[in-house]
Amino acid sequence: MAQLPFASRIRVTSPYGWRTLNGKRGWHGGIDLVGEDYVIRASVGGTVVVSQIVTDTSNATWEWGNYVCVLGDDGYYIYYCHMAERRVVAGQRVRAGDILGIMGNTGFSQGDHLHFEVRNGQNQTLDPAAYLGIENKVGELRTDEPEPEESNTAWSDEAVAWATENGIIYGDGNGNLMLDEPCTRRQMATFLHRFAQSIGKA
Repeated sequence: MAQLPFASRIRVTSPYGWRTLNGKRGWHGGIDLVGEDYVIRASVGGTVVVSQIVTDTSNATWEWGNYVCVLGDDGYYIYYCHMAERRVVAGQRVRAGDILGIMGNTGFSQGDHLHFEVRNGQNQTLDPAAYLGIENKVGELRTDEPEPEESNTAWSDEAVAWATENGIIYGDGNGNLMLDEPCTRRQMATFLHRFAQSIGKA
């Protein structure tokens, strides 16, 4: 199954299919997505066949603004449209997850979003929601769910006790070892230096 084109939280703002926009009913050949981090990533590995912006309004593709088309290794053409920036060029090989560009509001667009479209070799649009394994409806998806916390184990408790006894970690100096807090590079350097001292390497 294809990956979602954002690594961040995603909102579906306009599904695939018939819709009414500005009072006019029309066919929407893709699905509109808004990614929290704005970074658009390849859903599948393949080859970039188009990376361009068309400004000639007599050409229907001008509506896509800055867009990239990837011919996926699965044989489908994937369109990523309305980008603020493109980060790939035609002929370039990409892997699933590689950065293609930055979400934007170029072409015929009413706000920052990604128009994501899937076509087969006969240039027919396919349901992009099914391709991505999501529901074809307005709503929010979370793709950045935190990993479950690991429970303390005997060996980790033993390691903490050893590091504390040897002065490698000491926390805030008031008894709180701050084991679940992130550390800075300076703190990491201090930790490594103390560890090296404890084994006679510094």
